[in-house]
Amino acid sequence: MKTLTTLTAVAALLAGVSIASAQMSPSTSSSGSSSMNKSANATGSGKFCIETSKGGSLQCKYASVTACEKDAQAQGLQCSPNPKLGTTGAK
Repeated sequence: MKTLTTLTAVAALLAGVSIASAQMSPSTSSSGSSSMNKSANATGSGKFCIETSKGGSLQCKYASVTACEKDAQAQGLQCSPNPKLGTTGAK
């Protein structure tokens, strides 16, 4: 009976470790490096940026989100806050 209890406890511990490992998915662990990569690829000192290509560099030359969105729409691109400046507030 003692052996069965020990085996059950070990199995429960292993299951807990497996669940904890599954919760740390690649997208969760890489999100920090993704924002670091965007920050490293950001050029300019404007508050808002246009991503020149999917996952590519950011051109940060816009003081307002309105100006950024105007240029972005014309090029079929998206605006985002400058990652080097931290948070910029709401639109």
